[in-house]
Parts: sequence; structure tokens; C-alpha cells
Amino acid sequence: MTHLLFAEGKFLEVISVNFWQMIISILNLVILYFILKKFLFKPVKRTLEKRRQQVDDLYGSAETAKAEAESAKEEYTAKLDRADESARKIVSDATRRANERAEEIVDEAKSEADRLRRRADEEIAQEKKKALNEIKNDISDISVEIAEKVVGREIREEDHREMIDAFIRDLEDGDRV
Repeated sequence: MTHLLFAEGKFLEVISVNFWQMIISILNLVILYFILKKFLFKPVKRTLEKRRQQVDDLYGSAETAKAEAESAKEEYTAKLDRADESARKIVSDATRRANERAEEIVDEAKSEADRLRRRADEEIAQEKKKALNEIKNDISDISVEIAEKVVGREIREEDHREMIDAFIRDLEDGDRV
């Protein structure tokens, strides 16, 4: 179907449909499609697939690294917790040992003080006894001398000592009352 127009003495074809030209154009398009598919689409698709694989690998390695980092973080956190616990235990043990040692030192000091006090008490008692014996002897000697002068004769020392001992016992009993 061809439509012809008349203009200035010439006929012009306005719209013309040529089936052979359409078929050749379609064949050119199909051939061009297969050529582009083989030489352009497939390489581009392979390149895109490689790039996608690289991106997937990067994401995979990033996830692996993230998981390893989380694992290492948990491990370090656990180690820190164990170290803190160990430090607290060491401090606690040292404090306990120091308190025990302090109690031992205090007990030893009390024991030593008690021993020294008992020893001092014993020494005081011995000195007191010694002083009393010396006083007894002095009194005995003085009283014998006085009695000899008063009586004018010599009194047996044994009798005199018995009298003095009785007198001192009476004095001691009087002190205790």
C-alpha cells in the first residue's frame, strides 16, 4: 500500500511498506542481538557475576572477621573477669592471712604479757618473802639484844625465835583481817 502525493509535478511516496526490507531489518536485529549477546552480554554478565562473587566474598570474610572479633572479645572479657576474680581472691587471701597473723601477734603479746606478769608476781612474792625473813631475823636479833639487856641474862635463841615467829604470825593475821 503505497500512497502517493502529487507535489509540483512529482509524485512522492509518503508511506510505503516494504516487506523485504522489514524482514531484513528483523534479521539484522536478531543477528545483532546474538552478536551482542555473545560478545557483550555474556562478558558483561561474567564480569558482573565475578564482581558479585567478590562482594559476597568480602561480605563473607567481613562476617567471619566480625565473628572472630566477637569471639576474641568474649574471650578477653572472660580472661579479664577471671583476672579480676583472681585479683580479688589474692587480695582477700592476703587480707585474711594478715588478719590471722595480726591475731597471732596479739595472742603472742598477751601470752608474753601474762608470762611477764606472772614472773613479776613470783619475783615480788619472793622479794616480799625474803624481806619478811630479813625483817624477822633483824627483829629477832634486836629483840634478843633488848631482852638480854632487860633481863640481864642470856635467853636461848630458839625460845626467842619461837616468840618472834608467833608475834609475826599474829601481825600477819592482823594484816589479813
